[in-house]
Amino acid sequence: MKQNLTGKLQKQTTDLLEDVVVNNTSDMIYIKDIINNMNQGGFALIMLIFSLPILVPLPPPLPSFIALPLLIFSFQMMVGFSSPKVPKFIGNKQIKRQLLAKIIEKSVFQLRKTEKFVKSRWSFIFDIFNERIIGFLVIIFALSILVPLPLTNLLPGISILIISLSLLSKDGLILLFGLFIGISGVLMTISILFFGAGIIVTAKNYILNFF
Repeated sequence: MKQNLTGKLQKQTTDLLEDVVVNNTSDMIYIKDIINNMNQGGFALIMLIFSLPILVPLPPPLPSFIALPLLIFSFQMMVGFSSPKVPKFIGNKQIKRQLLAKIIEKSVFQLRKTEKFVKSRWSFIFDIFNERIIGFLVIIFALSILVPLPLTNLLPGISILIISLSLLSKDGLILLFGLFIGISGVLMTISILFFGAGIIVTAKNYILNFF
């Protein structure tokens, strides 16, 4: 069965994100209601919205909690679910509308600029087999976000966001760019785990001195 990765979007991604806040007027919003609002975009749009908080500075361990839904949905994508299935322990969680509005407001500004560069190209990459490989790689990137250390969640989070945008628009070039960022983030996480955050500072200083 073909996976519902993209869906047919009648609006821009940023407009759909803003609708989540507009259409829910309660002070507390259920995660399942957010996902239901985004369901027309399949896995891609749902993974996009869960990767957005990575772009907004949040104190630990919040980024790690955010990675859990990303793990679940990317696993479903990898094994070939036809559409996202929301576990009750996630769907019944609530988030403050004010916090959600803040996250979306800060993210939409960046996304509007990004949408200008995303278009349908190299769509041959998006077959069922490759889509499962993408799901597997997103699992690895989400595991990197789970690591509660500085600098380990930003690049994988950005990667998942870019991959989600590429899936929505069937943009193979942007997909490869997102995968490159994600792999770079995982290598950074491994380096920090083995050598400490100091290696990143040392590498940065070396590059700056080189140029």
